Amino acid sequence: MRPKIAVIRGDGVGPEVVGATLAILERVIDAEFIEVRAGKGYFMETGSPMEEGGMDRLRESDALLKGPIATPTRGRSYPSVNLRIRREFDLYANVRPFRSYEGISIRRMDLVMVRENVEGLYAGREEMRGEEAVTERVITRRGARRIAEFAFNLAEARGRSRVTAIHKKNVLKVSDGLFLDEFYRVAEGHPGVTADDYIVDAAAYRLVKVDHPFDVMLLPNLYGDILSDVAAGVVGSLGLCGSAQIGEDYGAFEPIHGTAEDIAGRGVANPIGTVMAASMMLEWLDLKFPGLGQVGRRMAEAVDGVVMARKLTPDLGGDATTGEVAEAILELMD
Repeated sequence: MRPKIAVIRGDGVGPEVVGATLAILERVIDAEFIEVRAGKGYFMETGSPMEEGGMDRLRESDALLKGPIATPTRGRSYPSVNLRIRREFDLYANVRPFRSYEGISIRRMDLVMVRENVEGLYAGREEMRGEEAVTERVITRRGARRIAEFAFNLAEARGRSRVTAIHKKNVLKVSDGLFLDEFYRVAEGHPGVTADDYIVDAAAYRLVKVDHPFDVMLLPNLYGDILSDVAAGVVGSLGLCGSAQIGEDYGAFEPIHGTAEDIAGRGVANPIGTVMAASMMLEWLDLKFPGLGQVGRRMAEAVDGVVMARKLTPDLGGDATTGEVAEAILELMD
């Protein structure tokens, strides 16, 4: 039996970085790749944000590899495809590792951000009340508890010793208070892992000022969205970082960067974030398809080698193309 991997190439540089990553995957694993068309480009072409039957094709797959998808903010638009996928599969945990590279990163760092992915301000409860625009911030006990359990389980599985909850309880006493209370209740069941907390603005400062500032960070949705870009800046580029969205029985994997439409089609987009997302996907699929995790780790090690050799795209001061970076990664894997 071989894995079925759904693929959404996305918008902007998405088709380039996903295409480069698929060129690696097709050489190193035996899998069935299922293409699903979705996003801004498909919407402009057909008037629909996702092809008919697209969600059913995702359900038939074991995991999703996707590029960044744009949601238009002007003119004709549609509900976010990203949010639809999250809610359809209840992908409640967003996992984003950040590791520094010698000579590229401004601080030494090796941390994992675990971001609650379906609640908070991204729950989508907005309305106009006369002249007021009102957005509800939703944090439930169930949601806070299960994302805290996920963070502590991840720390234990990866041999990490500390989980830090990020909050603004000094101002948001009810919602962040609930998040923090559930965090410490869950911590009692994991005595081998240190639990502490930081106010979000102090955590942002610490990320850019201190070497090895955190180990595992647990964040409500909006804080995780913002601080992950801060961490990527410390690492050196959004293009270096991959992410996973995990539910009970499905996972979606993608780079953390956006569509970067200003450089789309030029062949200079950094594929490493997407390659690292694919590496995370293979490690996650290893539970169902033993052996893929080893390939995923080899892929991550090859990325390290390429960065050390400075085979880099222009965002990191190099002159390599998207395809050349992917080929260099594949050569090191071989």
